[in-house]
Amino acid sequence: MVSETVIELSRSQFAINAVQHFLFVPLTVGLSFFLLVLETWGLAGGRGDYQTLCRFWGKLFALSFGLSLASSVAMLFQFGGNWSYFAHYAGDAFAGPVLVGVLAGLFTAANALGWMLYGWDRLGGFPHLLATLAVCLGCHLILFGFSVASGWMQYPVGAEFDVQALRMEMADWRAVLCNPVALAKFAHSLLSSYALAAGFVLAISAYYRLRSAGTGLSGPSYSIAVGLGLLAIVATLLLGDAGIYKQSSFQRGKLMAINGLPADDILAQNLQRIENGVRAYAMLQQLRDDNPQAQLWEEFGAAKADLGYGLLLKRWRDGVVDASPTQIEQAAQASLPPAAPLYWGHKAMIVFGVLALVTFLTAGFGVVTGSRQPWVLKSAMYALPATWLASVGGWFISEFGDQPWIVVDILPTWLAVSTLTTSDLVLGLAVYALAYSGLLALVILLAMQLIKQGAASAQEGGDA
Repeated sequence: MVSETVIELSRSQFAINAVQHFLFVPLTVGLSFFLLVLETWGLAGGRGDYQTLCRFWGKLFALSFGLSLASSVAMLFQFGGNWSYFAHYAGDAFAGPVLVGVLAGLFTAANALGWMLYGWDRLGGFPHLLATLAVCLGCHLILFGFSVASGWMQYPVGAEFDVQALRMEMADWRAVLCNPVALAKFAHSLLSSYALAAGFVLAISAYYRLRSAGTGLSGPSYSIAVGLGLLAIVATLLLGDAGIYKQSSFQRGKLMAINGLPADDILAQNLQRIENGVRAYAMLQQLRDDNPQAQLWEEFGAAKADLGYGLLLKRWRDGVVDASPTQIEQAAQASLPPAAPLYWGHKAMIVFGVLALVTFLTAGFGVVTGSRQPWVLKSAMYALPATWLASVGGWFISEFGDQPWIVVDILPTWLAVSTLTTSDLVLGLAVYALAYSGLLALVILLAMQLIKQGAASAQEGGDA
């Protein structure tokens, strides 16, 4: 049995990486779309100031992209380092979306990024727009790859369990890429990314307006952010509940926890699935001994869907087939996700989402009426964390609600870790914490410097 300390340290290290990932990948995706909209609007309207706007927001995008790149690559390597059994057991299906989406997206966006940032004079209007489009598509591919991989872990379709290899192997590429849970997750994540980026742009533009730094930089950005943010936040709130209920057809325990409802019927069902999983595990041992009996294969085929529930017992006993009734009861209790964090996390996500909606509505009223009331601008600034916290809350519910599974109904989290020592994990956790803290501090300092420089240049340009 794997040490509980090793399991918790592995999860903690992954959590540090995931927090950075969920902070900056959505912002990067949203800013790439904002830049595309801004540049298209400038070219179509023949505005001469759009290049200045795109250059400024492009610098902030580059900072976010750099940290997104670091967190994405680190997360991919972490699966092979801290979660090697997961990589062995489910890597065949999990790696496909990652390779197609994440790596292809990183390659596309990184190759076009230099042209987008520094190719204004060489490329000209429309060719530069194509470079921005390539960056935007690359960022969206990254999000799609992570969404499909995460969606497969929640609803593992398109893969079959191989008895001899003891792992899930790809059986249907189309089913993996068209996974309904993954597509719902991608749509929800995409909309929340747009809302997050709009809140980011709105807050900085409001900061400029409060300090009378001129509308050359803040005016158009403020108006576009309001329109994009309103559309995105309304669509996110509407789709959010639909996404939860979509997942609930496969993960009823998560839905019950979110709504604070008792899960006695699910507990009884899982208890039966664990007992059935024990029988599947026993048959698996016979099949691996090349038992050719057709009846045994047929019985295993009927029970193998519950094999993962039998593996839940390995937290308390290596020999699944001789587990005691008490241990089976323990496994059944552990098969339900922790209720309190999901219940309050969902409530917090809704509160922050509604706060972001009110902020965009208030700012939109100011745009329509031409009002620049200081309290409206201050609310846009101070509400910046709301869209971020709502986005992180959604990811928390989605990922934490899968517990105790790393692949739902297939592989428990405590079986997926690598056989590392506690000292290895403590050292790795410290390195990750220091590295990400340093990167985050550096990015914040650089962003603040860019914002101050933008305000100064806009002040010199005067009102537009």
